[in-house]
Amino acid sequence: MRLLLILGCSLTLLGAFPLLMGQASEPTIEAVAPGSQRYQLLGLSFETPLPFSPPTAFGENGVTVVYPANAVPGEHELMVSLIGLPKIDDVLGGLSDQELRNWLRFTQLGGSPTTPSAPVERRILGRRLRGEVRYLPVPRPIHQEVYFIQLQGGRRLALLLEAEDQVPLPVMEEVFNHVTASLQELPPRSPAWKRSFQWRNNR
Repeated sequence: MRLLLILGCSLTLLGAFPLLMGQASEPTIEAVAPGSQRYQLLGLSFETPLPFSPPTAFGENGVTVVYPANAVPGEHELMVSLIGLPKIDDVLGGLSDQELRNWLRFTQLGGSPTTPSAPVERRILGRRLRGEVRYLPVPRPIHQEVYFIQLQGGRRLALLLEAEDQVPLPVMEEVFNHVTASLQELPPRSPAWKRSFQWRNNR
């Protein structure tokens, strides 16, 4: 797939100079602002700068949205997923962050505990949060980042960000930074918080 990038240094310029991905008949990454979309899922609210898909299940305890909007997980170019983690008082709740990452790799994220990784940081919920970045070469090359988020009341989530290798780095960074900067925790037990757990009923 051929990738033609015309990318400015701001969201305004990105909107003015679209990025054409692939042949003319394939989906186009267009203006960021007009295509923005807000989600409320698993107690969090976040915004994507492009039109992502409706939420779908990701494993047993997760939910995911992908780009293009008509893609399915596994055929996506970009993906944002939230995964519920075991509570502290559960058997798996006492695992260290690294042990939890290994558990997630084995159960949901692909790869193995021996897949090379490196630290990465992004600003999430008002603080610099350290995560892990990996490159998965098979079944297709994927850039993958994982962060653990501590929520009010002791709940924990894993945030998974993925980009197909052919997505240009500036585009990936624009999208991931937009998502993480827009993340907000919904007030516990509020109507919006309750609706965020009913996404299966809203499809």
